[in-house]
Amino acid sequence: MSLNKRKFNPMTALSTLLMTLVMFPVSAEINQEQYELGKQKAKVCMTCHGDDGISTQDPYPNLRGQKMGYLISSLKDYQTRERTSGLAVLMQQQADTLSDQDIRDISYFYSNLGSESNSVSDSSAISN
Repeated sequence: MSLNKRKFNPMTALSTLLMTLVMFPVSAEINQEQYELGKQKAKVCMTCHGDDGISTQDPYPNLRGQKMGYLISSLKDYQTRERTSGLAVLMQQQADTLSDQDIRDISYFYSNLGSESNSVSDSSAISN
């Protein structure tokens, strides 16, 4: 019984890694359908958080590029009244109108807004 004993070659490992990265990019493409659904559902959000997810008014946070999990958890916290400070009453009222799917779609939209993998021009896509 013969065991194949190969020495580790760092150059071979590096070239294999580079070829893998070229053939299978790390960044995932955005789901355009969910992005568009989220964009439509987020129109009411844009009143305070800006057309491009960048608020023009100090009390309202920027949503553009926020992590999806953070946005989902924030909206759910408004629904369950876990968040109560600042303008929470306004957000609680808005969050109460959203289904779980609405929350996922809106969060997906804002988390991908402005990402390099999004080939749509953000400002023109939102205004439609």
